[in-house]
Amino acid sequence: MKKYILSCILLCCAISINAQQNRRSMQHIRPPYLRVGDTVAVCNASNRAYPEKIEPGIEVLESWGLVVVRATNLYAVDSRYSGTEEQRASELQRMMDAPNIKAIFMARGGYGASQLLDQLSFNRMRRHPKWVIGFSDATALHIALNNAGIESIHGPMMSTLGSQEESGAFLHAALFNEGYDNITIETNENCVKGKARGRLVGGNLSLIYSEQGTPYNLNMDNAILFIEETGEYTYSIDRMLTNLKLSGKLGKLRGIVVGAFVKSKQETGDPTAQEVLTKRLSELGIPVMYGAPCGHVHKNLSLILGSEVTLDVNDYDATLRFVER
Repeated sequence: MKKYILSCILLCCAISINAQQNRRSMQHIRPPYLRVGDTVAVCNASNRAYPEKIEPGIEVLESWGLVVVRATNLYAVDSRYSGTEEQRASELQRMMDAPNIKAIFMARGGYGASQLLDQLSFNRMRRHPKWVIGFSDATALHIALNNAGIESIHGPMMSTLGSQEESGAFLHAALFNEGYDNITIETNENCVKGKARGRLVGGNLSLIYSEQGTPYNLNMDNAILFIEETGEYTYSIDRMLTNLKLSGKLGKLRGIVVGAFVKSKQETGDPTAQEVLTKRLSELGIPVMYGAPCGHVHKNLSLILGSEVTLDVNDYDATLRFVER
């Protein structure tokens, strides 16, 4: 009997230790919040940028009391890109390593960030973390950062910040720790009811898909996955989700948040993007929040990727709640 009781005590202790370790593994490094007077950088890792599109966003940052440093390749041109791979990688690395820079805002999306991943080191970022902010093609950087255990922000870039007042206010609240809100929508027919808790990861579906099978493959274990997309054929959306399913990725998730899927294209007779998403995600048996105002839309609310969140989808509403530390 004494041996049985001792075994039970040891088992309970082991369970408690594992639970604590799992909780700690959920907690990524959170960069320090910004303060008025901080120096921040605007970088471009992707398509070429145009001053008339970028400068209004920089003016918003300056109105927040931030000192803005522009990457030397911000308006450079090399084919479709904002400079050569070497230029884009070296400038981004310089900004990540600079101790006086407290946050890095991506200028725009397009394509090109993935080309830089094997040229970047995140070692100093782990010791001296700073926020990296962007969406779309910036997902490649978010994946690398989150896999390295560093939180980042999926949110407006300079190309959109100047014209998105509500999105800007939400981003400001997240960066300055001033009443950053949860995200709630009315439950709709595409949602799947349930509750879940885990790390929030993800971003643009095409980028998540394209990093499969590489060292920058997104870690989705016990996570809540956020996805959004623009301009893809609906069969392509199905192909990407099917890949994530067959690779076992979707089976490891605790919940899914579907953001904006816009400008989708259909071949004759193909299902809509909504039909594809609903079919592929509802069969997973986990809660799904469908229609979060995040991604390639005017109201692009910021998400702290790598943070611990809860997802609650009931008969009336669906809420993504960021767990306070």
